[in-house]
Amino acid sequence: MASVPKPAHMASLLLLLVTLVTVPLYHHLSSPSSSSYKTHLSNKRVLLCGIGYEVGEQLAYQLAEQGAKLVIFYRADGRQKTLLNLQRTFELTDDVIQIIQPLMMARTDTKAQEIKDTALKMGSPQVDIFPLDFGNVSSAQVVVDAAIHLLGGLDYVVLNHADIPRGFFMKSLKLQDVDFLLRTFTVNVYSYMEIALKALPHLEKTSGHMFVTSSVLGEVPQSGLSVFSSTKHALNGFFYTLQEELRTRGSGVSLTVGSLGVMKSLELKAVMDVGESMMGGISECAKGIMDSMITKPRTFTYPILQPNFARFMWSFFSS
Repeated sequence: MASVPKPAHMASLLLLLVTLVTVPLYHHLSSPSSSSYKTHLSNKRVLLCGIGYEVGEQLAYQLAEQGAKLVIFYRADGRQKTLLNLQRTFELTDDVIQIIQPLMMARTDTKAQEIKDTALKMGSPQVDIFPLDFGNVSSAQVVVDAAIHLLGGLDYVVLNHADIPRGFFMKSLKLQDVDFLLRTFTVNVYSYMEIALKALPHLEKTSGHMFVTSSVLGEVPQSGLSVFSSTKHALNGFFYTLQEELRTRGSGVSLTVGSLGVMKSLELKAVMDVGESMMGGISECAKGIMDSMITKPRTFTYPILQPNFARFMWSFFSS
């Protein structure tokens, strides 16, 4: 005898269908016109943290095209981690490491310089870009102080940096290591909190906006990504609560939390294994973030299909 779907399951299915129809329509109708981008972003002062995984880089270019002034911080701590991994894997000697290290530093710095040069060519009147170890919480003050010194104030803050550790938690001694967990939470959560809190007084002066990049994994768990998912759950808990505090205070500062799913990026494809048709485009995601900086929704979900399907499957099959 066929089982009868539970009312809660039917409600979840109906919610998914309504979401898949109404959300794209809402984004289409509320998306700023091409002329309003310049109005809202020309000469605006943007602090952008994190240009890895391609989305941040594309966002920098799109903001530059609208004439925004940019101060960018990118993760530099990954270079040292990569060197340590190479040394352990291939048992490299210190002499070999001394040869490789400057090459890795130069490669990363060259890429950063290319991003700066491209952003300037695309129309930004000012682009400053710096490496930063986001695993050091005290760096937060440096980030905000540098942005204020270089830009004279802040209109927008985008927090987009992340460390994405992979592996099954119960099988990995590395993932269970307290120091590793602390550093990952520092990069993915504590640095976000510190930079946001340091930037808020400056955003209050301009009724500015903050965009926080989170993930659908902050709502829906996935085996093999327990640590990353944990950090995104923590990020959501803090920043959705901060939204409420800002609203209660009558603050002029607005805040959007981005619930991002899988993108067509070599880095991000490895995070969740889904079909190509369910993946989002890097450029389109960056444009959605830029739209959110203008329309200021509480949540921005991209792509539409995969995150909402993941929410539905978790709700429907989790019990």
